[in-house]
Amino acid sequence: MSFFKSEQVQENLQDIFDTYHEIAAVTNSLPTMDKEDRLEHIDKCKVLIDKQRTFYFRLKLAAKDDVEAADMLMRIDALSQAFGYKDLMDCMDAMVDTLGKAEKSQLDRT
Repeated sequence: MSFFKSEQVQENLQDIFDTYHEIAAVTNSLPTMDKEDRLEHIDKCKVLIDKQRTFYFRLKLAAKDDVEAADMLMRIDALSQAFGYKDLMDCMDAMVDTLGKAEKSQLDRT
């Protein structure tokens, strides 16, 4: 069975999509959020990245045996490289670092 036709993969993708939309829906109100809401938003972003990391790792494993997964992996990594990253994992590491700095900034505020 194709990696992308797997019910579990479809559920994971839907979960990532839903989490992304939940985060995106409140991103515009970030400037008006209080400290606790901003920290919660940062945590939700980290959760999304964790879900994406897990999916990416599974995609890399599937790419060894599935042509569609290998093609998707190649496209994702090419796009990541176009933005100056080695691969998507490198990009996600940078995002987590940025979120960590934002979290520290919020915690340092009085």
